[in-house]
Amino acid sequence: MKIKKSLWLSLSLMASLSRAEDDGFYMSVGYQIGEAVQQVKNTGAIQNLADRYDNLSNLLNQYNYLNSLVNLASTPSAITSAIDNLSSSAINLTSATTTSPAYQAVALALNAAVGMWQVIALFIGCGPGPTNNQSYQSFGNTPALNGTTTTCNQAYGTGPNGILSIDEYQKLNQAYQIIQTALNQNQGGGMPALNDTTKTGVVNIQQTNYKTTTQNNIIQHYYDENGKEVPTYYSGGSSFSPTIQLTYNNNAEYLLQQAATIMQVLTTQKPHVQTSNGGKAWGLSPTPGNVVDIFGDSFNAINEMIKNAQAVLEKTKQLNANENTQITQPDNFNPYTSKNKQFAQEMLNRANAQAEILSLAQQVADNFHSIQGPIQGDLEECKAGLAGVITNKTWGSGCAFVKETLNSLEQHTAYYGNQVNQDRALSQTILNFKEALNTLGNDSKAINNGISHLPNAKPLQNMTHATQNPNSPEGLLTYSLDTNKYNQFQTVAQELGKNPFRRIGVIDYQNNNGAMNGIGVQAGYKQFFGKKRNWGLRYYGFFDYNHAYIKSNFFNSASDVWTYGVGMDALYNFINDKNTNFLGKNNKLSVGLFGGFALAGTSWLNSQQVNLTMMNGIYNANVSASNFQFLFNLGLRMNLARPKKKTAIMRLSMALNWA
Repeated sequence: MKIKKSLWLSLSLMASLSRAEDDGFYMSVGYQIGEAVQQVKNTGAIQNLADRYDNLSNLLNQYNYLNSLVNLASTPSAITSAIDNLSSSAINLTSATTTSPAYQAVALALNAAVGMWQVIALFIGCGPGPTNNQSYQSFGNTPALNGTTTTCNQAYGTGPNGILSIDEYQKLNQAYQIIQTALNQNQGGGMPALNDTTKTGVVNIQQTNYKTTTQNNIIQHYYDENGKEVPTYYSGGSSFSPTIQLTYNNNAEYLLQQAATIMQVLTTQKPHVQTSNGGKAWGLSPTPGNVVDIFGDSFNAINEMIKNAQAVLEKTKQLNANENTQITQPDNFNPYTSKNKQFAQEMLNRANAQAEILSLAQQVADNFHSIQGPIQGDLEECKAGLAGVITNKTWGSGCAFVKETLNSLEQHTAYYGNQVNQDRALSQTILNFKEALNTLGNDSKAINNGISHLPNAKPLQNMTHATQNPNSPEGLLTYSLDTNKYNQFQTVAQELGKNPFRRIGVIDYQNNNGAMNGIGVQAGYKQFFGKKRNWGLRYYGFFDYNHAYIKSNFFNSASDVWTYGVGMDALYNFINDKNTNFLGKNNKLSVGLFGGFALAGTSWLNSQQVNLTMMNGIYNANVSASNFQFLFNLGLRMNLARPKKKTAIMRLSMALNWA
């Protein structure tokens, strides 16, 4: 990088030991404004070197990882540990609850479905429709406004863009109540582990089917029992809420079917969202509409969650069946010579099966993240209650504790995913051991060859090497890495990553400009010649300080620049000692030209000095903070003085300065 002053304007006050433009010593102090130019050349070389370090770093990571797998494949205890890990993770996936990513994926899908209904239920109308507005039904333990009872008594049209019919609401509510009961620890005991398919539960559904008459202040109610209407009479209109008990299968498969039922009713019936401004309440739609119009993206995401959770469940069934067969490692197993590697194939099969389950579980989490933002926030909110519990504050919020379930799912998926991937890689290495050794040898040669072509590479030579282990079969080499050399290499690679020129592409030449402001001091001697004494010479030394700020597409930098040296200028006045009353009586005004040269040095301090200095050690770059300059000056000057005093009032010069 090079910084220079290309235009210089100076306004100075000058003290002189001469009168007017007579010969004598002078000194001036002035403000300077100019332009700084930052020149960048040949960044392609920097990028090329950084790319070589990146490629070698990736190759070293591959070498280290493969070498660790080769060592593990040669260690019977490590193989036994991997087999045990696969067995324990399979048991966890199928039999555990809070630590099983598969279980949490199913729970998240259930929570999302019931939570979605709790968020929007308040705004969905229901009733018998316009055909018979004297028959209606109420449902207890539902997310109603400031209560827990929903009365389906609306007479609007049913179906798309209308209200839910009583039959459809009853279907949805039954599925909702079953899931809520299962999730409620105090009622259903929570959803059992995925491999537990024997449990049943009892759900109490509070619903009343009734018709009313008002003769003699008697209200006659009818509710369904075993498909028959049973009349009940009471007076005064007091509340009546019979409870219907249903036995259900408390297992993941049945509960996911209920979640699918909730979403199926909503997506097929498409009830109208009964708010004053429709989707505007969530910022999702500018106009009112039905649930699919407004919440369609969220419905699609939840349906995908349910499908992927069902796929997770199906895979865990297969995994549970395979666990009945124990994997056994042969005695005295040697990966280089042993031909019996069937156990490794079984390890790989089970690792792949577990990896597929974990991938599907993560997909459930990803599906949740695709739910519309405002709805996602509502699902994570709970104003009151526990999982599966409805209170008068449940409405409008998910209250299904999806946030806790989501966090558990993602944490355990990451943990078991790393473990399963390690076991899968180990089994593949055992099955292809000779190929792994061959790759390791080729990587070792490529690393050492690549290092040999780096600048200052001598300290890093032979970073990897191979030795013959006397206890191993003939031809089986043991590979190792010099950690000290590796650490030195990583230090340089990290420094290259911080280099400001690293990611800007190939630039053959580029200038960046910035304003420069500062102060200049000049002291010297001037003398004039000829009869009119209107031309002369001056000899001087000077010192300038300037500050510049330069913006660029690779970094912004501030620089302090010091310029110092000696020079000589030729002077010519085309107005010479003219009498003027400007700034006082009987002053002398001289206006003229000057031109000359100077020998100067420039030193600079840049805010990116650390990065620029770092280049010097890595790629032998010559980054100098000082340089020599040969300057040419050309400009205008004005001198205003009082001839009877030895002080010049003002000196103005404007100069073009080339380095």
